[in-house]
Amino acid sequence: MKDLWITGPPADVKLDLSRLHGESLATSTRYTVGLEEAPGDEWLAEFRGRQAETPAHRRYEMDPAHSAVRFSCRTVDGNGMVFEFLENLEALVEEINRIVAVRHAVGARINPPSLAPRAR
Repeated sequence: MKDLWITGPPADVKLDLSRLHGESLATSTRYTVGLEEAPGDEWLAEFRGRQAETPAHRRYEMDPAHSAVRFSCRTVDGNGMVFEFLENLEALVEEINRIVAVRHAVGARINPPSLAPRAR
């Protein structure tokens, strides 16, 4: 187990909207939005867990190799739906950041470093 007192919690993952772009398909548009930080294994596991629990989160496809998330919108839905999906994605990312940070804080309290010399 990592020493959480030394490493601390992982950096927050955030959306990088400057890397948002769309690709037109037949009746929909596939959007890709970048992430500012590459998600770690723990973060990715939590992302997959949230997708398993909530069907609405299954629309988001994580691409950890490129630090990006993809999702599709029907062309007829317009820009309003794109913004709604982005807001939902941002809320999901923030929720996972909180969960991972709390897990590290609790783990650090449960396993504090021993400052006193060990008895022999």
